[in-house]
Amino acid sequence: MKPEERVKYLSTIDLFEHFSHEELSNFAEKVQEVRINADEVLFHEGAPGDDMYILLDGQLKVNKDAKFITNIKPVEYIGEMAIIESKPRSATVQAVLDSTLLKITSAQFQEYFSTQPESLVSLMRTLSHRIRRNTEIIAEEFEKANILIHDMKNQMASFLFLDLMARETKVEGQLRLLKVMQNSRDNLTAMMAEALALAKRQNLPRSYKIDSLQEMMHEVRDSEVTAHPDLKDREVNFVFGENVPQIFFCRVEMHRALVNLLLNAAQASPNGGPIDVELSTDNGNGVIRVMDRGTGIPEKIRARIFDTHFTTKENGNGLGLASCRNVVERLHGGELSFHDRDGGGTVFTMALPLKSDSCFLDE
Repeated sequence: MKPEERVKYLSTIDLFEHFSHEELSNFAEKVQEVRINADEVLFHEGAPGDDMYILLDGQLKVNKDAKFITNIKPVEYIGEMAIIESKPRSATVQAVLDSTLLKITSAQFQEYFSTQPESLVSLMRTLSHRIRRNTEIIAEEFEKANILIHDMKNQMASFLFLDLMARETKVEGQLRLLKVMQNSRDNLTAMMAEALALAKRQNLPRSYKIDSLQEMMHEVRDSEVTAHPDLKDREVNFVFGENVPQIFFCRVEMHRALVNLLLNAAQASPNGGPIDVELSTDNGNGVIRVMDRGTGIPEKIRARIFDTHFTTKENGNGLGLASCRNVVERLHGGELSFHDRDGGGTVFTMALPLKSDSCFLDE
C-alpha cells in the first residue's frame, strides 16, 4: 500500500485526528506494513511483545484463554496494552480473513504520541470501552452460570430416592454401588452449594475434620476409578502405607484433587499404561503420589502446567491441575509438586501436614 493510501486510512482514526498532514505523512512512511493470511495468528496470549497494530483491511478475532472475546475491524487497533504495560500479550489475535496491518513499535509510539496528549486521550477512551465490554461479558456469563447451577441443584432432589433404595436393598453388591452414588451425590451437592456461595460472595464453611486419607482414596477407587470412562478400563493400583495417621482435611476437596490427578495421569498415558497411587508419610506430611507411565512433561511447559486454562490437550480446559494446586496449597497449606518417574512418566505428589491448624486455611 502506498504511503498516501496509508495516510487516507490513518486520517479516519481518532488516534490521529490531531496530527498535521505532515506528521501523518511522515508517520505513514516509517511504519511497517504486515500481511497475514486467514487463520494465521498475529500473536499469542502470554507471548512477549511491545508493538501495536492498526488493521487496514480484513478481519481479526481476539481470544483469551481459548475463548472468543471480540472481532477487530478495519481502522481499529490492537496490541496497545503491550506498549502501555510492557507485559506479555493479554490475549491471542488471529486473522479471520486475509488482513493488512500497520505495525507501530514502542519507539515509534513514544516518538509520535508523547507530544500528542489528545491522541493519548483517544487511546484511553478505546481501552475504557474494551474493558467495560469485557466486564459486561464476564458479568453476563457469570449470571448464566449461576442460573444453571441453581437449576442443576433443583434437579438433585430426585437423587434422594437413593436413600430409599439403600434402606430397602439387602444385596451387598447393590448396597456398595448405592453407597458410591450417594457419596457422589453428596459431593456434587456440596460443590454446587460452594459455587452458589461464591456467586453471592459468601463464605461457605467447608467440612474440615480429622479424617482418613485412606478411606477417601477407597472412596475414589470405588467410584470414579470404577465408573469414569477415562479410568474404568485402566489398571489403577492403590498401595497404602502402614500407620498413616488421620489428619485434618476436607474430604470433598481432596477427593476432587485426587480424581483430577488420576484423570491427568490417564490422559498423559495414551498407551494405556498402569497408574500407581501410593499413600505414605514423609517429613511430617501425609503424602499421596500419583504415578503414570506417560510421555512425561516437556521442559518448556513445566513452569506453566499449573496455570489456569493452560492445556496441551486439543479439547482440554486447563482447569484440573490448577484446581489441584488450589485445593492442596491454598485450602490445606500443603504442597503439590511433580518430577520425572524413573523409567518414564511423571509423579505428582500431594503433601498435607500431619499436624495442622484451621487458622491457615484461606476461605
